[in-house]
Amino acid sequence: DYTLGACPGWTNLGDGLDGSLVHLNHRDVTLLCFSRAPIERLTAYKRRMGWQFPYVSTYNTDFAFDFGLALTEEQAQQTPEVKGMIDNPPDWLQEWSGQIGAELKDGLREGPSWIAFARENGTVYHTYTVMAPDPFVAPYYNFLLERTPKAQPAEFRTWRKDEYPD
Repeated sequence: DYTLGACPGWTNLGDGLDGSLVHLNHRDVTLLCFSRAPIERLTAYKRRMGWQFPYVSTYNTDFAFDFGLALTEEQAQQTPEVKGMIDNPPDWLQEWSGQIGAELKDGLREGPSWIAFARENGTVYHTYTVMAPDPFVAPYYNFLLERTPKAQPAEFRTWRKDEYPD
């Protein structure tokens, strides 16, 4: 349970979406975001972040599990990479757990992803999924930072836009 808010990295992804809406909509593409939290929490977080894109809840559904976007507790324990991070987390990951207000064993069961569907003649087709750590699932500013002469730290800290420690 993310008691302190969504993952700062996922939040950074959300921060870059509103400017794309008009361009996607004019190309017959609908963008929406979903999370497994109850809609009341999503609505409050959306308001806090100032987002305009549609944000829906898959709370109490199997949607994220059906598409491999979330792991059950059993699946997480059987996935060596996830189990290793839970059993021996680096400092930055422990800090991340504190940022979101969830235990690592729960937070690491979620996967930031882009997933696409197409509808044709009333039938919906699942056409594409990409998940972190694929570089495509990163805030756009990461691509810009990679092109600057200043090297980025190996353990890049992510902040929500209203929490930078100026």
